[in-house]
Amino acid sequence: MPKLSLISFIVGLALASSIMSTNAFAGDSAHILGGSLGYGSQEFETKNGKYDAGDTLSGDLYYRYMLNEHFGVEAGYLAGSGGVASAFVSIISEIKNLSYNGVRTTAYGEYALSRGNSLYAKLGAAYTQVSYEMDKQEMDSNDVGFYGAVGWQYRFKSGFGLNLEYEYLPMKELELQGINFGMSYRF
Repeated sequence: MPKLSLISFIVGLALASSIMSTNAFAGDSAHILGGSLGYGSQEFETKNGKYDAGDTLSGDLYYRYMLNEHFGVEAGYLAGSGGVASAFVSIISEIKNLSYNGVRTTAYGEYALSRGNSLYAKLGAAYTQVSYEMDKQEMDSNDVGFYGAVGWQYRFKSGFGLNLEYEYLPMKELELQGINFGMSYRF
């Protein structure tokens, strides 16, 4: 729970700061399309206990509509599966072929540090489906829960942007944390 409190504090600070920011881009479009690739850790929980499920490779595609220069709403699709370490963990674990996908919606807040350079936070909900194999049986579960991310981005005058973010996604059986590198385009 301390991780969630720290994340909540950072997100709250970023959102409060964005309200007071005066660094705005006049005339920018309200529409943004983007995507990211990430790497992180995953922890799986069953009735028998928690398992370190190794690492995760993830992807995210999204559309964001900016309500003003500081706030927006975002909808996205996310998916992921185990990475290299997870392949080794699955040899000795009873959990195999772990993957997830889902949709998410978030509120987005941005604090401009300078022209094109900003910090941001995303808070919202995700509907996810987790699939895995346990005791030689295919299993899956659905969940609706929290989605959060904080990050830094740089947007060029052309509308093209780069970002780096920390993402946190706790699901009923699976908890994901990762670092994502992304690109977006404001049109």
